[in-house]
Amino acid sequence: SGASFLATNLGYALAERSGKRVLLIDLNLQFGDAVLYVSDHRPGICLPDITRDIQHLDMALLKSAMIEVLPNFGVLAAPEDPTQSVDIRPTQIESLIRFARANFDYVILDVGRSLDTCTIQALDLAERIYPVLQLTLPFLRDAKRLFDVYRSLDYPLEKVRPILNRVERSSGELTEQDAEKLLIYKIFATVPNHYKSVTASVNQGIPILKLDAGSPVARSLQELADQISERPQARSQGLLSRLFART
Repeated sequence: SGASFLATNLGYALAERSGKRVLLIDLNLQFGDAVLYVSDHRPGICLPDITRDIQHLDMALLKSAMIEVLPNFGVLAAPEDPTQSVDIRPTQIESLIRFARANFDYVILDVGRSLDTCTIQALDLAERIYPVLQLTLPFLRDAKRLFDVYRSLDYPLEKVRPILNRVERSSGELTEQDAEKLLIYKIFATVPNHYKSVTASVNQGIPILKLDAGSPVARSLQELADQISERPQARSQGLLSRLFART
């Protein structure tokens, strides 16, 4: 659905436009590739290395594992080998997130599609959850099942803020109102479809704001970043206090 693209590029936009310290943690433990969206560097160590030594976690250790995209924006990568993540425990994830929260202004968690004990631990700690979906029936059906799980976990309505991605303004298609009626959640934000600029950004591993700042997607990301950081020009659009998860 484009969640990793949005998470990484919004992290970049937020750091660039607000000047705040931003950390993205890739919690898609089996197939995470968030760092590839914004950097051509490969991490020497990654999330499992941090969690194995969680009792000794400090900023020096965390910075040694982070890929620095901007001086104030880093990515903690998921393992390239999915088997490296089998020993990660929810208590380790909790310790990592709490440490990150104490040392960064914004912490973004890209949790992937699967629900497991580590994912649920991250969602429990998140102040806001921003599910990313598209306006097609398969996505909406999956989202409805996911939102039923959120309700079973007693997450309040205001914690869950859906984002529609790759939105096309054409007649005869499903609408934002259709999605809200099915999901029983108000759509928080929409991101337009612009295949050319997004594909170029993904294939080159360059943030879209750096590669094509004038594209509709880049402008939408800038608006969201301004909402997060509460820049004055974004106040009339409603304040987005955190994206995906500021913990």
